[in-house]
Amino acid sequence: MNANTATAAPRPPGALLAEGKTKRIYRLAGSADLVALVAKDDITAGDGAKHDIIPEKGALANRTTCNVFRALKAAGLPVAFERQDGPTSFIAPGCTMLPYEVVTRRQAHGSYLKRHPEIAKGHVFAKLLVEFYLKTKDKNWKGKPLLADDPLMEFVEGGAEIKLLNPAKPLLSQTPFLVLPASDVLCSNDEWKIFPEMRRIACEAFVVLEQAWQRQGGTLVDLKVEFGTDAKGRLLLADVIDNDSWRVLEDGVYIDKQVYRDGGALNDVVANYRRVADLTDRF
Repeated sequence: MNANTATAAPRPPGALLAEGKTKRIYRLAGSADLVALVAKDDITAGDGAKHDIIPEKGALANRTTCNVFRALKAAGLPVAFERQDGPTSFIAPGCTMLPYEVVTRRQAHGSYLKRHPEIAKGHVFAKLLVEFYLKTKDKNWKGKPLLADDPLMEFVEGGAEIKLLNPAKPLLSQTPFLVLPASDVLCSNDEWKIFPEMRRIACEAFVVLEQAWQRQGGTLVDLKVEFGTDAKGRLLLADVIDNDSWRVLEDGVYIDKQVYRDGGALNDVVANYRRVADLTDRF
């Protein structure tokens, strides 16, 4: 086994704290502030409209996440990661998650092209572009119905309002479908102060991983991350960063989850996940 993927003996999980489409989070037995994140073999797209089970997917995704978090931690970035403790799980400090998906883009791909049909696919941004999306479920935010899940957020940091936009429609032809008081989104007025820090960390993480991919002959074009605060109040890159979290090109071809979104054969999808896990072993 590669030294980077060696694991300690797994500790038995405690109570189940949360379950998402692709992972479960358990309190770590015998620890007050650590959790175990366990990857599932589920793969989804279209906010869960498309769903399959792929044997090995959980192990490959966990391996990729652990490789990525080790690389980011070695670069001095604040990450919610302690160690890998099994083929499908890793140990992390428990975090109160912030309700944002933070996407950093080097090139124009995916939903960005839907919002900006005037931009050519693969357009390279002179400066990294950072977008914030409100993380939602079932097209609902605190009892308010939404036109789309994970809407694009439009705001001025420190402002009184946060505008929500459909992430799959051209921006030039739409107006915000919902305008929320900032207090309906932020946990406190002080939360605005961490937005520049989230933007900075997301960009630094992108550059670290972009360079790691370049060394392996790949091209990182965009990256989605999430943040949380631990028991000490520290802002950390949290959740997972696996092959669902980015778009990566190898010889001009996607080797990430985009293949699944585009209807690729499941054998091709798992081959890409295996390829990415192998390459990130070298990060």
